[in-house]
Amino acid sequence: MIQKIQKFLGVILLLVVGILIGRYSFPALYIQEPVSGADAFAASPFWETWNELHENFIGTLDGKKLSYGAVEGMVRASGDAYTAFSDPESTKQFKDALKGSFSGIGAEMGMKNGLVVVIAPLSGSPAEKAGVKAGDIVVAVDKKNITEDMSLDEVVQQIRGPRGEVVELKVIHKDANETTDISIVRDDIEVKSIKFEIKDGIAHISILNFNGDTALKFTQAAKEAKKQNVKGVVLDVRNNPGGYLDSAVDISSEFLPAGLPVVIERGKRETTHRSSGIGILRDVPVVVLVNHSSASASEIVAGALQDNLNATVIGVKSFGKGSVQEVIDLRDGSSLRVTIAKWFTPNGRSINEQGIEPSITVENNEETEGDEQLQRALEELKK
Repeated sequence: MIQKIQKFLGVILLLVVGILIGRYSFPALYIQEPVSGADAFAASPFWETWNELHENFIGTLDGKKLSYGAVEGMVRASGDAYTAFSDPESTKQFKDALKGSFSGIGAEMGMKNGLVVVIAPLSGSPAEKAGVKAGDIVVAVDKKNITEDMSLDEVVQQIRGPRGEVVELKVIHKDANETTDISIVRDDIEVKSIKFEIKDGIAHISILNFNGDTALKFTQAAKEAKKQNVKGVVLDVRNNPGGYLDSAVDISSEFLPAGLPVVIERGKRETTHRSSGIGILRDVPVVVLVNHSSASASEIVAGALQDNLNATVIGVKSFGKGSVQEVIDLRDGSSLRVTIAKWFTPNGRSINEQGIEPSITVENNEETEGDEQLQRALEELKK
């Protein structure tokens, strides 16, 4: 049986890992009977082509490669950038990334208006050090142009590679008219999901990714903040591409009374995910920081606190990744990531492509060293 695992909200494919995910049932089936005994499929061009190719092709054919290629094409034909197939090796890399460590350049990717866009380079990553910036449009990898028919996963596959090897990206920086070539040496990447500090009685908790251990680490930070009787919390989800739904719900629950809606999932059926737990920070004022690179699970948390608590959200409009992917493991170790639903805030606002609008719009000035968004959040909490 094919096993379904956790819902994953990542907008993003961690370039570093070369995340690609997807699935299918063919690898174990090539040259065998059609899937599920479907008569219609048996009579389809697939098997006819398969047989003609094997009968007439002059070269050597690899059945597994042909099967993977067929499945990749089928999944790509869905037209959804976040529905994708991954072979066993790519599936393993994807899962390693969610555990918090992997190899690559350390950049998170998404699709925006049909273009491959850098959601954010990870802090201290090879990508950041080489000059990759949030909002960069990737137009070529190793001098090979990205074409309209290429999926996000295909681009990621080209960028990923072993530690120590160089990959060259051609990008267009935000508000630039010309391309820039950036050479990046791939390296091992460790993702820290939580940063925490207390200053002047206010806790600044940054969530960098919603990985498998994020909720636990956030709870530890929340307990320490409560122990020190903080006057408020700045919840910082800037440059956070998303991750697991469960982590988003658990972290929202630390601020909300039990039973309140965190996010509404609308797919083939509608499900409301509600808060639970003791709510360690329930009585502590909170301000949320977002930017253009806040996506998916980040937007769920920001929307939940904005709608339920009327929490102030400061920054700029978030990315708008409001779809959920379910990762399905296949028998041969490959996997399928398939979009199964769209996300809506508790008040019914669509997150997908709409994003979260801040209560107070503040742009950070890249020409200065200061953090205007964080400073405004601290001012709001001190009022």
